[in-house]
Amino acid sequence: MKKICIVGSLNTDIIMQTKKFPTRGENTVGQNAVVLSGGKGGNAATAVCRLGKEPVLISSVGMDYYGDTMLTDLTESGIDVSYIKRTPLSHTGLTTIIIDESAERTMVVAPGANMQLTAEDIADHAHEIQQCGVLLVQLEVAEEAVIQAMKLAKESGLLVIIDPAPAEGITMQAIRYADILIPNEQETKHMTGIEVNSLDDALQAAEYFQLLGIEKSIIKMGHRGALVYTPSKWQFIEAVPVDAVDTVVGDTFSGALACSLAEGNDLFQAAWFATIVSALKVTRLGPRDGIPTMAEVEAFMKARNLQQPY
Repeated sequence: MKKICIVGSLNTDIIMQTKKFPTRGENTVGQNAVVLSGGKGGNAATAVCRLGKEPVLISSVGMDYYGDTMLTDLTESGIDVSYIKRTPLSHTGLTTIIIDESAERTMVVAPGANMQLTAEDIADHAHEIQQCGVLLVQLEVAEEAVIQAMKLAKESGLLVIIDPAPAEGITMQAIRYADILIPNEQETKHMTGIEVNSLDDALQAAEYFQLLGIEKSIIKMGHRGALVYTPSKWQFIEAVPVDAVDTVVGDTFSGALACSLAEGNDLFQAAWFATIVSALKVTRLGPRDGIPTMAEVEAFMKARNLQQPY
């Protein structure tokens, strides 16, 4: 079984729930607060692990309390922390997250040690990357590390998925080595100027990506579903209706997608599987704690009578 390499961030998430997001200068009272290990890389690696695959997580944390806690949490989740850098040059990444009563999130990220991951660090782990079948990268770490990982993966014949988040980190250099691009609506608008309000808008954006040389894409449209696009075929996959508690699910989606593609499934089958896993995830609070196991996904599919349509 081929491993899945993930190059992405590790952040400690400070999560607060409130009835409404405060306006500028306003103080408001929260209903609940929790501190959890998160970060796009750690979340995706957790999804991969819980869905039965072996992740190779390459990232960076500070030499501080949050870094210690992060490594302990990852280890207890069954993730090998051997490829995670410890740096004295910055604090472990921190994210402040506010969730309102509609389950919508607003976040502020202080990337810290994530920006200390270098191209040299990636080169040091070239052998581990080459043993994988899929590379998943995100943009909450230094761009030079992302690009080095993508180059190594392409040279070694790995399938390369890029989750272009956050939108502010997207550059053409960062996506040029991707086989599959999986932006959400905000990231799509940032990259193309197209506001995705309809399926036609999503198709126009996917065609724009194809002109840029990225032939395969999945444009995630939140509670509506996702457009899966290839040069020969496209398909809109509707979201599974659930009562959402926490709507941020991108890392679970990308991890589940990588798992299904590593199994040899095509992009449409993989996107359907990622949609199912994501539906179960949004019913739970926490970017990492809420990620379901494969057994839970199978039980969810059986209870909902969700059949593979593609």
